[in-house]
Amino acid sequence: MPVPSEIEAMPRPVKIEFVPSQTIIEPLSSCSLAEAVQVWNEGFRGYFADMTLSLDGYLARMYEEGMSAENSLVAYYDGKLAGCLLNGIRANGTRKMAWNGGTGVIAEFRGRGVGKALVRAALNLYGERQVDVATLEALAQNEPAIKLYQSCGYEVVDRLILLQHDGKVQFPEPRHSYSIKTVTPYEVGQLEFYQNGAPWQSQWQGMMTNHGKAAVVYENDSPVGYVLYRKRFDDQGKPNGIRLHQCLAKPGHEYSEAIVLTALRYAYSPLDHDFHRGTHNLSQSNEIVCTILRDAGFTTFVEQVQMEKQVNNHVRQNHQSPV
Repeated sequence: MPVPSEIEAMPRPVKIEFVPSQTIIEPLSSCSLAEAVQVWNEGFRGYFADMTLSLDGYLARMYEEGMSAENSLVAYYDGKLAGCLLNGIRANGTRKMAWNGGTGVIAEFRGRGVGKALVRAALNLYGERQVDVATLEALAQNEPAIKLYQSCGYEVVDRLILLQHDGKVQFPEPRHSYSIKTVTPYEVGQLEFYQNGAPWQSQWQGMMTNHGKAAVVYENDSPVGYVLYRKRFDDQGKPNGIRLHQCLAKPGHEYSEAIVLTALRYAYSPLDHDFHRGTHNLSQSNEIVCTILRDAGFTTFVEQVQMEKQVNNHVRQNHQSPV
């Protein structure tokens, strides 16, 4: 199970001085489930990708991605549903992290400050919840959204890439031999070189649901690398899709490429099976993984930016960059 967010009921309605006078922000839990799905679907109508969710899909997304209705927000403009912002909050390493899992404004209310009101109200909520760092991802081509977040104090801290490959895949044999063992995602999260700064959906907590997998690469008995990934299965229980979330060799190791190759070959197996393989929000600075995957025929289909804002001044910096 994912580590639960701290849930504290937010007073409602919440009016904040910087919210336009026609706008009221309330917890998402204050509206009906049907309204929550409606405002999500209408808020993302016309987006770069189809974000439409059924009722079951909406509930599954909230659960699988560790988001909370109490910590999420909905906006009303002149008494009408106008937009929403989904939130997750959890401890991550030595810092408490919040994640904006989507800010959507219904078309007729766009350009009226509703989106900014939601983001600022969320930041106010994070402060009340003693959050250290607020995080989110935005499509690289979505310049209006990036500018909105920057106007509220967010900064771009990384550039992310989603790669894909269909069919059988070939990786070279590692030049050095290592053992690899399946473990729980929690065990990966306890490694001293675990990447706490990874995007929310790729952290170990998110791998605890929906077919999340984890493995550690060992040199003798010492961990020297890890991989987090998901496998999708068909009705007969056979794998028909794999998505990589994290893959990292211990920083500074002499044979990082061999360690990463060992992890990738394991995660994407069986390599001779013809199905879809991809990555999710892989850091472009993780050059070893990106190079190996591109050499194997993976191609880019989405690029995003990872953004962060320090919320409380006592934040402990432990955002590790991959090697």
